[in-house]
Amino acid sequence: MFAKQWLKTLLLVLIVALVACGGAEETPATSTPAPAAATDVPDVEEPEEDEEPEVEEPSGDVVTIEFWHAMGGELGEVVDELVGRFNDSQSEIVVNATYQGTYDDTYNALLAAFETGTEPNIIQNFDLASQTMIDTGRLIPAHQLMADDNYDSSIFVPAVADYYGDENGMVAMAFNSSTPILFYNPAMFEEAGVEPPAEGTSWSTSEMLAACDQILESGVAPNCIALGQVGWYFEQILANSGGMYYNNNNGRTGRATEVTFNDAMGVEVFDFLTGLIANGYSPNLGNTWTDTDSVFFAEEAAMVFDSTSGARGMQDGASFEVGTMFIPYVDSAGDRNGVIIGGAALWLIDSEDDAQDAAAWQFMKFMAEEEQQATWHTGTGYFPVRTDISGNADLVAFWDENPNFVTAINQLESTATMMDDGSPNYAVLGGRAGPAPAIRRFIVEAYSSVLDDGMTAQEALDIAAEKANQELSDYNSFFE
Repeated sequence: MFAKQWLKTLLLVLIVALVACGGAEETPATSTPAPAAATDVPDVEEPEEDEEPEVEEPSGDVVTIEFWHAMGGELGEVVDELVGRFNDSQSEIVVNATYQGTYDDTYNALLAAFETGTEPNIIQNFDLASQTMIDTGRLIPAHQLMADDNYDSSIFVPAVADYYGDENGMVAMAFNSSTPILFYNPAMFEEAGVEPPAEGTSWSTSEMLAACDQILESGVAPNCIALGQVGWYFEQILANSGGMYYNNNNGRTGRATEVTFNDAMGVEVFDFLTGLIANGYSPNLGNTWTDTDSVFFAEEAAMVFDSTSGARGMQDGASFEVGTMFIPYVDSAGDRNGVIIGGAALWLIDSEDDAQDAAAWQFMKFMAEEEQQATWHTGTGYFPVRTDISGNADLVAFWDENPNFVTAINQLESTATMMDDGSPNYAVLGGRAGPAPAIRRFIVEAYSSVLDDGMTAQEALDIAAEKANQELSDYNSFFE
């Protein structure tokens, strides 16, 4: 474990990097602007290497725990419902849930809170924060809590467990997981004579472009698709094509020291995405999650990329029937490979108070229970993180009436986290690196380099790679 002063400096580097990049990319959880990040860093005590905090059952005294989350709007209402349900279910623990803004806001708020000792007991932190969370040395890993509690960790969807895991098991407790899908207007498809890909399959990018040509030629909409210049879609189509984002097996078998997203496959993916805008298939909407939905709802586009977490909002917001399909893969891949988990997980921060840690663990277990996962899924579109929930009678009835909610589940279930030879499928396990939020922002900047400055996809990604590699070097220097 690195020394206290190194960790203080490391966190300062992370904060400065986020400020310099304008923060990481906005996520679908909310579009609230991020506040300025703090410039102070925590004075983090170095834990003893062999010391493992014991988690005991709560006593009869009331224990209050703080839970920070990044769910705004309707998503936040469902979080509040679940927290209220937990508080009403027993009398020993009270959970105070606090909305911190976007994923980026929440990430920055935690870094700043370490300095003042105001960090929460549990934080909902997004996928890209995983390496930084692990590196803080401030967590009680979920696998340790599970072992102490004889908790069956096999209930979790393998792709989710693997994403938030290390060699010992899950570090964070799975909660809100999502993937990108394509939402489409079936009436427009029918009028244009376009058939969506068969169930369980994806279009290749050339097949999708052929469908777009057909849609535009039919005149059913002025645009084929509404596309935001979002780093997440690049990551996901790259993974679905079998490509890597970082070296060292996506940072899974060693710290990522270089990005690989500017190789031939990455360029093919980026050419496709920027070409959708440059060649008139999508309006140029900039780096947005919300304007794309508005274009789709106004029936000015036949398709839109979005998160499965928005399935409820997409169905309720559209005045027409909405369909869903898997995301595409580039032609050179030959077939779809699968998708990476998006969303966030629950991380338990060691309070050095056994009663608080035990209470926090009780709440985390509650949020992963079948009843809560069913409520969360049907109220949002985030899919259940449990494998033993598929036979739930209420959910089966819900899925029969709402097949769009099943698309995300099928897309993930058909994603193999292991290759045919038994080795890990690192592309779909997702990239892991400390400065990942800042690196994603470089991809967003690369869109502008192509669309506004006239660079080729290769040139723009090479510049992004150079910046990303410097971020990796700066971060990794604290572990040498």
